[in-house]
Amino acid sequence: MAGGDYEPYNSFCRSVVRLAAAMLALAALSVCAFAEENTTTYWMNKAEEFTHNGSIEEAVLAYDEALKLEPENTTILIHKAMDINVLGRVNESQGTYQEALALLDLRLKKNPDDAEAWFSKAGALRSLNRQEGATEAYNRSLEAYDHRIEKDPKDAEAWLHKAKALHILGRWDEALDAYNNATKTRPQSYEAWWEKGQFLSATGNIDEAVKDYDRAIELIPANETAQLRLAWADRTEELAAADRWEDALQSANRTLELDPKNGVMWHFKAFILTELGRKEDALAAFDEALRLNPLDITNWQYKAGLLVEMKRYNESLEAYDKTLELIPENDTGELAQTWLSRGVALNKGGKHEEAKEALQRSLGLLDRAIIVKPGDVRLLQSKGWALFELGRYNESLAIYDQILETSPSIQPYLTQTNAMIGRGDALHALGRNREALESYNRAIETGPNFGTAWHGKGEAQKALGQGYNASMSFYVAQELGYVE
Repeated sequence: MAGGDYEPYNSFCRSVVRLAAAMLALAALSVCAFAEENTTTYWMNKAEEFTHNGSIEEAVLAYDEALKLEPENTTILIHKAMDINVLGRVNESQGTYQEALALLDLRLKKNPDDAEAWFSKAGALRSLNRQEGATEAYNRSLEAYDHRIEKDPKDAEAWLHKAKALHILGRWDEALDAYNNATKTRPQSYEAWWEKGQFLSATGNIDEAVKDYDRAIELIPANETAQLRLAWADRTEELAAADRWEDALQSANRTLELDPKNGVMWHFKAFILTELGRKEDALAAFDEALRLNPLDITNWQYKAGLLVEMKRYNESLEAYDKTLELIPENDTGELAQTWLSRGVALNKGGKHEEAKEALQRSLGLLDRAIIVKPGDVRLLQSKGWALFELGRYNESLAIYDQILETSPSIQPYLTQTNAMIGRGDALHALGRNREALESYNRAIETGPNFGTAWHGKGEAQKALGQGYNASMSFYVAQELGYVE
């Protein structure tokens, strides 16, 4: 999404109102589950549903319920670790991955030919940026899957996992052959066509990918509406990732026909409309999402951010004020984030004294929240940003350096990328432009689609007298949707 608050890979700010509601919902679901089917599969399905709805905290809670039933289930632990990382709790995420790895090593000690264990171990090591070990584990999984295929050439599951491992290892031609074998072996499996479509999209063949998505959608039984919604939503996201915005909009509309009360898809439709330059329509999409759930703090925040982007600052302040009304008083982290965004909006609207007050309030709340959650990287990043907005550049720089020194490197490197961008901004403000340029370049290595990194690079190059290079960086930033 355009602008700093609209980077497509930035994690959403979640609200305690939603979290509390989710805990109540989970409590009610727990009663229902015990009465009907309290199983790991039940809670994994709930977690997947929450994840696709953008409700990451709720997904983590569902994984915790599943772990109560199967505390040594490594699949659950790895999914939980991934979601915790998205929430910015990187140290906790690392610990959860390590727990899963210890259990997987026990499995492999008992059965060295356990293909799924090798594949899961490889994924966990890859997420922890332990690339050499991950590559070895993927190769061991390939050997094990080949043994399965030798015994049963029609083992579609083995073909699919083999394809995934080959894809990750960069052996794309072999991966495509394996996906083709999976779809030939089980031509009526919508999962096989769906996963092949995801592979084709990831490797840049979006036209063929959409055909496979469409094939998967044809095969999904009409009564499996949940799977149809997910398939259409996935198709929408793939088209958006390929910058096929008009096609993505049509796909989003089809998703909403199946699930008109899906607030997350209304939110995503607003994102698509923003990319198409239809900001008024995007606001209408946010309003529909808020009509469905007026207590959705995330939509209020993103609506406010879009209004800032449209330079409708007074309206944005109204949206931020509505957000502040909804956040419980004891949620210092969420309050701090919103006061920070409000302060930035005030600064952009020329109300600098009011902005200073809002930013100071944010900073005080952040310090309180960090005492309670010293390992929450999102809070530290926000503190760095608040200090920057207040002109306290050396203190801001120190915060970003602290993040980079203490945070483990976990894919998809959101923490490192955002910290490097913030570090570059502080260095640029201090006139240390060569160091700033280096920081922006490092951010681009881990986050090449972050328009803010490219814009910062352009500013540093401009300050260093590199006019042509600066113009190219500004062009890339604009193409990625960066808005002042």
